[in-house]
Amino acid sequence: MPAKVRFLFAVMAALALPAAARAADPPPGIKAIVQGCAACHGAKGVSTIAQTPSLAGQPNIFTQYQLVFMRDGGRKPGVMAAVVKTLTDDNIRDLGAYYESLPPPPPLKTPAKIDEAKVMSLIKPRRCDSCHKEDFSGQGETGRLAGQRPDYLIKSLKDFRTAERRGRGLGAMMEVSVTLNDEDIEMIAAYLARRP
Repeated sequence: MPAKVRFLFAVMAALALPAAARAADPPPGIKAIVQGCAACHGAKGVSTIAQTPSLAGQPNIFTQYQLVFMRDGGRKPGVMAAVVKTLTDDNIRDLGAYYESLPPPPPLKTPAKIDEAKVMSLIKPRRCDSCHKEDFSGQGETGRLAGQRPDYLIKSLKDFRTAERRGRGLGAMMEVSVTLNDEDIEMIAAYLARRP
């Protein structure tokens, strides 16, 4: 192998190490917070608890917005109320960056049989991919839906449908969800949970 190629591989490996280290360990300032988050949101941000979202692979800005909305009363944080009110802006920025650096959750196996044509007939006209991206990995202030827990997605869509859930994108999400019935929501959630 030519010396130039070996040098390039060595540089690429050296650059990759800090990113891998960041994904493996949270910054010292939020290490204790992340350990607390893991109790519900799972080790490495992959949830195993009903109606509790996986945070791994969520876009940085999305996570920051959700934490600010919960801390400042724009969203009802439920059991997280005590946690979010203690978060500083720096904590929130670090949490957003940390969870974005983690590999997203693997696709879930859901028991329901999915009529993919029917799901597409529900998703395409609502242009879900214009905000959440074509692969549903999320971007900016819109969340990653691919690989998310279906029970959490069902709750979120129902909460948007009734305006129970607040935050950025509320108008768009109400418009998207208001005409969906419960069966539609469950089918969409199962489809998204299975996406890589």
